[in-house]
Amino acid sequence: MAAILDIMISMIMGSMLLLNILGAQNVVAESSSMYNGDVLVQEMLITQVQYMEGEIRNMGYGVPPTTASIISARDTAVTFLMDVLRDGTIDTVTYYCGNPSELTGTQNDMDRYIHRVVKYSSGSAEETNTGVVTYFRFRYLTLTGDTLATPVTALNLGAIRDLEISLEVQNPFAQYRPQSMVKSGQRNALYSSSFWQQTRLVSQNFRR
Repeated sequence: MAAILDIMISMIMGSMLLLNILGAQNVVAESSSMYNGDVLVQEMLITQVQYMEGEIRNMGYGVPPTTASIISARDTAVTFLMDVLRDGTIDTVTYYCGNPSELTGTQNDMDRYIHRVVKYSSGSAEETNTGVVTYFRFRYLTLTGDTLATPVTALNLGAIRDLEISLEVQNPFAQYRPQSMVKSGQRNALYSSSFWQQTRLVSQNFRR
């Protein structure tokens, strides 16, 4: 009888140990996948930010001093003037955040495009998608650091001196989690994410 009891206790303890091992393996696998995902989204973020940051820093290039560089400013879009082709003519550039419905084919239901639209002085237009984000916002600041309400009115466009851009990129491929690991209020899938914010993106062509 004692031998049977010992066997039963050993089986119970062995089962508990096996469950702990399996749980630890899930945690390790999840952590490893998230780390690899973090590296991927950081690379995606850098690629998207570099070009946009460089162009916005040069907004107003070639624009006469008496003309405001920014002609429209909203929380998810900005339109400004600059000589894109460096040919002495003024073009119009718009960056805006698209709708998640444009990317219904991705696993992440928060994915959306950043659109770049250029209307050239010749009358032709060009639109490209500069990347995929899950969050994209502009904030506009005056010379004294005050935040302008969006959309910025026509009377206040000339008061913009600094831009703050915030964006988040998430891995488009989900890592689905066992239901036992999903806590209340959490998503049943994990997406590695990277957040970037440029708090003082000043165009060198703004009038001071």
